[in-house]
Amino acid sequence: MFRSELLKLRTTRAAWIVAAVAWIGMIAVQALTVSLPRLVESLGTGSSDLPPDVAAELIPDLSALTDLGSPTLQRSILDLLALGPGSSNVGLTVMAMLVLGALIATTDLRTGGIVPTALITPSRPRILAAKAAAGATTAVIIGVGLIVLTALGLFVAITITPGADLALAPGEVLGIWGRGLAVLVLFTWLGQAIGTLIRGQVATLITVGALIIAEPILRGIVSFIGGGGAAITDWLPLGLGSLASVGPGAGVLAGPASLGALGGLAALAAWVLVLGFGGLQSFRRRDLA
Repeated sequence: MFRSELLKLRTTRAAWIVAAVAWIGMIAVQALTVSLPRLVESLGTGSSDLPPDVAAELIPDLSALTDLGSPTLQRSILDLLALGPGSSNVGLTVMAMLVLGALIATTDLRTGGIVPTALITPSRPRILAAKAAAGATTAVIIGVGLIVLTALGLFVAITITPGADLALAPGEVLGIWGRGLAVLVLFTWLGQAIGTLIRGQVATLITVGALIIAEPILRGIVSFIGGGGAAITDWLPLGLGSLASVGPGAGVLAGPASLGALGGLAALAAWVLVLGFGGLQSFRRRDLA
């Protein structure tokens, strides 16, 4: 079953397109991050439209925020979710993983391939487990490619910055990458759980898109009304993924700072377990055809 599900993913263009989107998005974010100091530096030249007094006030702060030798920016470069220095967006990597999971869950239902699969393996939990294992394997393979890109981005950042060095301990670097891989797998399973619950491929993709768009908006509205304090929206899944990947204080999408990165990872896993259990019950009770 597992090899069959992997074969389905390897022989369809959708999985390759998802991987390409994640990798190209990472390259774009790395290129932008590495070029930020040069962009800030250009603001202080005569070609900038900024008034001299405004530029003199802004440039020191912007230079500190875009310092490629700082631990904060180096953590951002190593982030597999490719959220960028501000960490205020959902990011193409998150979108790609959710869509990958949605396609894994719904493609067989859309094409009717789930019927022969169920005839060969009548156990429906085994079918879902095989799909989950194939999704996790694919997410890890994509994540390994992202790790290579982040390592190259950090190498370039340190090389082109005079006096810069690796500001993070090796254990912290491995921790960021390890949590990033776990978050990629959890987002793939989250997309799969949503797809198993909804079943229709188009409806699932629309739901995933609505989640990506609506969560940051809802979080911003609630934060504005509540004055920036803790809110129930801090526990929504996309923010928890951001928290788990880059840690507390990552940005407007980060979950409750009191949780910490591992707490965010556990809370995101709880979302996956709840939705996955609902999807399993739905898959066991409903007709496949």
